Amino acid sequence: MRIVTGGIAQETNTFQWQPTTLADFERLGFGGVARGAEILALEGTGTVYGGAVAEARRLGVELVPTTYGGVMPGGRVARAAYDALAEEILTGVRAALPVDGVLLVLHGAMALADADDAEGPLLAAVREIVGPGVPIVAPLDLHTNLSDEMVAVADGLVGYKEYPHVDMPQTGAAALRMLVATIRGEIRPAMAFARLPLIVPNQAMVTTWQSPLKDAIDRARELEREPGVVAATVLGGFPFADVPFAGVSTIVVTDGDTALARRSADELAAICWAQRDDFAVRPTPIGEAIAAAMAAPAGSVHVLADIADSGASGTAGDGTAILRGLIEAGARSAAVAQIMDAEAVAACAAAGVGSEISLTVGGKHDGLHGPPLSVTGRVRLIHEGSFPLAGPMGAGTMASRGRTAVLEIGGPGGIELQLTELRGHPHDLNYFRAFGIEPTERRILVLKSAAHFRAAFEPIATRVVEVDAPGISSPKLTGFAYERLRRPIYPLDAEAWWERETKP
Repeated sequence: MRIVTGGIAQETNTFQWQPTTLADFERLGFGGVARGAEILALEGTGTVYGGAVAEARRLGVELVPTTYGGVMPGGRVARAAYDALAEEILTGVRAALPVDGVLLVLHGAMALADADDAEGPLLAAVREIVGPGVPIVAPLDLHTNLSDEMVAVADGLVGYKEYPHVDMPQTGAAALRMLVATIRGEIRPAMAFARLPLIVPNQAMVTTWQSPLKDAIDRARELEREPGVVAATVLGGFPFADVPFAGVSTIVVTDGDTALARRSADELAAICWAQRDDFAVRPTPIGEAIAAAMAAPAGSVHVLADIADSGASGTAGDGTAILRGLIEAGARSAAVAQIMDAEAVAACAAAGVGSEISLTVGGKHDGLHGPPLSVTGRVRLIHEGSFPLAGPMGAGTMASRGRTAVLEIGGPGGIELQLTELRGHPHDLNYFRAFGIEPTERRILVLKSAAHFRAAFEPIATRVVEVDAPGISSPKLTGFAYERLRRPIYPLDAEAWWERETKP
C-alpha cells in the first residue's frame, strides 16, 4: 500500500496587516519546510507527522513524502508562497502515481491574500490528479474554519480534540488509520458536518478545564465508541479570520451511514449552540492582575496571559500594556515573554551585554497593542534565538524568535524583559529557560499566548490569569470590524438562530 503525503499549515489572522511569505515558511523555528525524507524524520515528535509516520510504520504501509510547509500564525499568506508550496506538493503527487491514498496535512484556517479558502482548493487540486477513486483524508487543527469545499472533496476529516494541542500525534495517527481502513475496504466513509452561526473566543475552547467546547468534545469521544462512528470532531474555529465560513462546526465520519453522520454532527452542534452565552470570556484588568500577584505569598507563580496579543493567534507580539503596568506597580521577580521589536534588539546588541541602555520598546507594528514604551535597563543577554522544545506540545522540534535580548529593568530581581526580532509562541518552559530564566522561581510570568501555554505552565502556576489588554486576538469579539463574515452570527447579532436539521 502506497500513501502519498504532504501539506501546508498556517492559521491566518486577517486583522494582521503583514502578509506571510515564503521566507516565513522557510525560516527554521518560526516556520519550516520539510521535503522528502525530512517528513519521515518527524516520526516520534510532538507533531501530526510524529504520529502519522509512526502509525504507517506500525501498519506496514509506505508513506511517499512530498513537501510539508508550516509556519507561525500570521497575516494572509502571499499567493506566491502558497503557489510555490502547492506546486511542490502537486508535482510530488504526480510523480508518486499510482497511489492507494492521500494523507494531506492541513491546518484548516489558512486564508490567502486573494482568497478566503486555501485548503479547499488544495484538496481539489490533489483530487484532480489522483481521481475520484483514491481516498483523501486530512487531519485538521481544532481552530479550523470549515469550508464547503473541504468537506466536498475529502473522504474523511478528523480534528484535534485537545486545546492546548497536545494530541497532534494522536490525530495524525487517527487520520492515517482511517485512510488505511478505507483503502482496505474495511470502512466506507460517509461524512456530514454542521456549521453554526457562532464565533467564540479561544479561551472558551480550552480543554484543560470543562469549557463549553469541551462539553461537546467529551460527547464526540463517546460517539466514537458507538457502532458505526469512525470519527467525531468539534471545531471551535478561528474567530480572528474575517472569512464567510469562520466559526464553530462539527464533522462526523461513519462507516457508510450518512443519516447517522448527519444526526451525530447535529447533536454535537446542538450542545455548542445551547451554551452560546457561556462562551463569553471576561478577562481581568491589568492592575488587578498585577496587584494580586504582588500580594501573593512568597513562592507563588502567577501567570499573566496576554491573550489579546498572542503570537499563536497571529498578532504583532509587541504589546506594551502589561509591561507598562508592571513598571508602574514596581513589580519584582517578573519575567516577560516577550515583546517583538527588532530595532530594540539591535540597540541592545550594539550596546553590548552588561551595558545600561534607555530605549523605546514595542507598539511599533500596528498601533493596536499599546503605544511604544520608554524603558531603562541593563542588557543581560544576547541570544541568537533558537532553542529546542521539550514540553507537551511540539517536543523534539525547534523554536526560534530570531535574535533575542534580555533586558533587566529595575536591577537584579526586577523585571526581565525578552526583546525579540520575531513574534513567538511561549507555550514551553524553554521560552524562559533557554534565556537563563527559571520560570518556577519567578513570581510573575507574562506570556503572549491565548491558551497553548496552559499545557506546560498550569502545572507550575499558583494561578493563571487572562489579562484584559488590547490586541487583535482579544476575546471581545464584538469589537472587531468584520466585513466578510456571514451574518447574522452570534454574539455579533443577537437575532442569530440555528436549529438542528435532524431529530435526536
